[in-house]
Amino acid sequence: MVIGNLPDDWEWSTLDETCEIVLGQSPSSDTYNAEGIGLPFYQGKAEFGDLYPTPEKWCSSPKKIAEKDDILISVRAPVGPTNLCPEKSCIGRGLAAIRPKEFPTKYFLHYLRYIEKEWDSKATGTTFKAITGDVLRNQEIPLAPLPEQERIVSRIEELFSDLEAGVAALERVRAGLKRYKASVLKAACEGKLLQQDPDDEPANGILVKVLAERKTKKPLTALPDNLSILPAGWCWATTEQLADGSKYALKAGPFGSSLKKEFYTPKGYKIYGQEQVISGDPHYGDYYIDDERYEQLKSNAIKPGDILISLVGTIGKVLILPENIEPGIINPRLVKLSLDKRLIESKYLKIYMESEFAKHYFSTVSHGETMQILNLGILKLLPIPLPPLEEQRRIVAEVERRLSVVGEVESAVDVGLVRAGRLRQSVLRSAFEGRL
Repeated sequence: MVIGNLPDDWEWSTLDETCEIVLGQSPSSDTYNAEGIGLPFYQGKAEFGDLYPTPEKWCSSPKKIAEKDDILISVRAPVGPTNLCPEKSCIGRGLAAIRPKEFPTKYFLHYLRYIEKEWDSKATGTTFKAITGDVLRNQEIPLAPLPEQERIVSRIEELFSDLEAGVAALERVRAGLKRYKASVLKAACEGKLLQQDPDDEPANGILVKVLAERKTKKPLTALPDNLSILPAGWCWATTEQLADGSKYALKAGPFGSSLKKEFYTPKGYKIYGQEQVISGDPHYGDYYIDDERYEQLKSNAIKPGDILISLVGTIGKVLILPENIEPGIINPRLVKLSLDKRLIESKYLKIYMESEFAKHYFSTVSHGETMQILNLGILKLLPIPLPPLEEQRRIVAEVERRLSVVGEVESAVDVGLVRAGRLRQSVLRSAFEGRL
């Protein structure tokens, strides 16, 4: 980040010449505690807030200490983020403390924040990027006369206060949009988004007819007894009932041992996983298997119109496969679902899966200690409020109309936040070129 010519009464200096620098050193792990015994202990960026870090650990036998109002800079994975030390604290090797000798601390803090992105180019290391003490000490800083430094800090904070008020307003808009989207999906799944049409063929009648036609010998999963009352013409159904009745209409991915990375090939049949579902891009990714492996795993094959559902971590996320999809199979972290189009629209099911109803259901039945995990049995039991087919189509159209407006406003908010970030950098650049 290049700064132009400095004013005549300014000069370049270094952090070593203007500050005391304390490089962090991690104390023995047996001196850490979470009970507040000793000094607050900070290790790196993970504990940083907007201006002050939040202690998660304390240390009874610190090795390196930062004083109140020292600038803390992350010197290791990631490099560059800064904030201020709220009180005398212990710092680990992921941090350094910068203590200006005769200058306003915030003048240095604002300059270090201005050049934050430059630190990465000065860092070394492959697994973890880090900067050395020498790099830190030799960092140049433009020094204005002391009264000018104080004026610059005051002006920066005045302008930033206005910017932060604008950013807070944009964030409130974004939070409001999130609540509105949730309320639209909730109303859609309760039958409250649109007025029902008594001329629509009731969902229960079609469901009974379709299930009778299938003449399945295997009993279908029963619905729970405590489901809420739905509008006239609606009924409750399970995912298993709404699948198209074919042998592999509702199928989990193969066991991991059947699809090891060593089986992957540069081309052939595509492997679909959570990366496609979470990104919402069915064309993303380039993992493939050959014809022989595909034949062995053909029960996991996908086709246009199938729904893919994520099972691990980001659970219940849905992707509807388009017509131009590459032939392939799902991996063990997905379930594929082929719906009976006489009963349900794919887009309506996606709306339901994104609603708080489905999310709450998954949160109560998923398992796993470190991350949420679903399985095929859980998905078979998922109760779905089923409107008449024609009403589903009207619901989908109305939800898409409303959410398209939400999307436009969200895009405007994102543009505003990006612009605020650029204005922040513009203010800092002007400040340290003596033009503020």
